[in-house]
Amino acid sequence: MPALRKAALVIRTVIVRSFALLALAGCGPQDVVIAVSVPNEDGVETPLPGVRLVLLPFDRDSVLTVLENRAPSARPGSTRLDSLFADFRGPFNQYLQLAYAIDRTRDAVAATSDSAARGRLQDSLQALTTSLEQARRALNTTRARLEPAIDSERTRLRGWEDTAFRSYDSLANALTRQSHRDPIVDSTRSTGMTRVRLRQGDWWVVARAVNVRDPNSEWYWNVKVDGDTVRLRPGNGRSRPRI
Repeated sequence: MPALRKAALVIRTVIVRSFALLALAGCGPQDVVIAVSVPNEDGVETPLPGVRLVLLPFDRDSVLTVLENRAPSARPGSTRLDSLFADFRGPFNQYLQLAYAIDRTRDAVAATSDSAARGRLQDSLQALTTSLEQARRALNTTRARLEPAIDSERTRLRGWEDTAFRSYDSLANALTRQSHRDPIVDSTRSTGMTRVRLRQGDWWVVARAVNVRDPNSEWYWNVKVDGDTVRLRPGNGRSRPRI
């Protein structure tokens, strides 16, 4: 019997150690794929290369919320800035759509071997070019009218953020030291994707990307890493004013 008990003890020890090793293996570094896609000029979601990604061992938005709640004054309203941006968006999108239409028409001219079709496309191209010049003048007029007020509103809102968030860096550094993990900076490749290796623990991906349909806004993400793939898309980000 003593021999049987000893054998059982050995077996239990081996099993416990095996589970411990498996647990440690599961807690090691993990490769995570991050992909970014946003709507293009036609509204079609498209992979986006060259997006700067910052991986943090803490939730950036939660830190900003704490600082905003501690700010000496409430966040200023942005209603006027939103209205100014909306006034600019119309002429900008009209110019943008005409520019893309010209690009597509030029491609069609180069691709066709039908002389009649080529003639019709060239007529369309000439008409689009005239319309584009008119849209350019309208856009420049709108920009000159709105830019001083936009700059003034941006300065006002940036001033509040500079005061409210001035201790962000010190808090971020403290959270980083506490986690024993340094932030990681990377960017998406030509495919709109990249692969990063993360140490054990919670991570958040912070990223910004241009909104090609609105020059005064940007796509913003602050997404917790969950699993081996993180897809940054309009559904888990937001288009926000670019201050």
